[in-house]
Amino acid sequence: MKRSPHPVRMLPILALLLAACQPSPVVRPELPVPAAWPQTGHADTDPAGASLATLPWNALLPVPELHALIADALAANTDLRIAIERIELARAQHGIERAALFPGINASAAASRERMPGFDPRENRIGESASLGLSLPAWEIDLWGRLAARAEAARMEVLASAALADGVRTSLIAQVSSLYLELLDLDAQQAITERTLDGRRKALRLTRARFEEGISSILDVRQAESLLAGSEQALADQARRSAQAENALAVLLGRNPGPIPRHTRLDDLGPPQRVTAGLPAELLQRRPDIRTAEASLLAAGANVEAARKALLPRITLTSLLGFATTDLAQLFDSGRHAWSLQPAIGLPLFDGGRLQAGVDAAEAQQRILVEQYAAVVRQAFREVSDALAAFEHLSRQREATRAVVLANRERLRVSNARYLAGISSYFEVIDAERQLFDSELGLSQTTRALHQAVVQLYRALGGGLSDAQAG
Repeated sequence: MKRSPHPVRMLPILALLLAACQPSPVVRPELPVPAAWPQTGHADTDPAGASLATLPWNALLPVPELHALIADALAANTDLRIAIERIELARAQHGIERAALFPGINASAAASRERMPGFDPRENRIGESASLGLSLPAWEIDLWGRLAARAEAARMEVLASAALADGVRTSLIAQVSSLYLELLDLDAQQAITERTLDGRRKALRLTRARFEEGISSILDVRQAESLLAGSEQALADQARRSAQAENALAVLLGRNPGPIPRHTRLDDLGPPQRVTAGLPAELLQRRPDIRTAEASLLAAGANVEAARKALLPRITLTSLLGFATTDLAQLFDSGRHAWSLQPAIGLPLFDGGRLQAGVDAAEAQQRILVEQYAAVVRQAFREVSDALAAFEHLSRQREATRAVVLANRERLRVSNARYLAGISSYFEVIDAERQLFDSELGLSQTTRALHQAVVQLYRALGGGLSDAQAG
């Protein structure tokens, strides 16, 4: 008499089956979310105010010229096109995984005619066979949900790819805006330098005339020549940086490197008055990189579930329905119907640890993505705080620099008058002119940095497109 397996011996197998059947819990790191941003002052962090990120991108900087450049970039940028195609790739992969949940049905037809030895070994006979019908290739019945978990992981990858594309859009808008502001700043710097260069040419002519009349020394002439050469050097450097910024912007627009026509001045923008960041908790739903990390984390959880359920038995079904005969002429006669049904079950008993290694790898990947998610969230909080701090302090710095420029202009006027009256040396004029030149350049750079801080805050908050535009 055959003995049945002892119940105690079946316990490890049952425990394995029960453990594999349990759905994997959603793993998310517990991160402290601040109630408000630490910055105050010029940066308005009132929770009641609408976040800067809720604005459509064309409301960030009211410059139609910039809006046209951003629209061109969104239409032709290579990185954005690649990101959009990655969404389609992820959707196709999800379609492949989801299709495994359903049986495949094939239409098949076959016929053969052959002359082979028959029952009488002394002579060959002609034989025929034919079949026509629908076949169901080996189809795994997803009893435990392994295939559904794989399809869910693929669906999460679609969401991750879509969020990644949103991040590329947001970053592209910020890059185009920042480069445009840099070009306006360099235009302003070149205008300042050309104006200074013209004044220094006049000063050199005056100094040479005074030297020829014996009023000033050759040292004054050499100092005036040095100032003129310094201005020419600065102008050449500004032209170089402007050309390189134009090339960088042209590539972002999907064009070959070349000049970027522009007619707006940096002063036309006017200083931004205030920015509103909203609540830190809103960042978790708005930032594209956080949404990407979260979707990837959910996909990793589904992959862990699929890897665990690969340890369970697999049930497959193969079937055929149609007609079959040994006489081709009688294929559709009554009584030639044929069918077959072949269920099968398989349980992995030994695979050298391959399936368990798959579980271990999926769980390790999940732990990695948990840490990456935490890092992305912390980096997002830091970028918003940095942008708010930059806006707050650059606003103050710009006002102080404006006061410095006004004071240096008056100082240069007085120094020129004192020099022409013979009260002071030319060194005093040189020092006043150099400080005015530096402060005017500094004011232009600070104004550009202040506008760029708004752009960076917009990007850090996850802005980029309105809902209608994103659709």
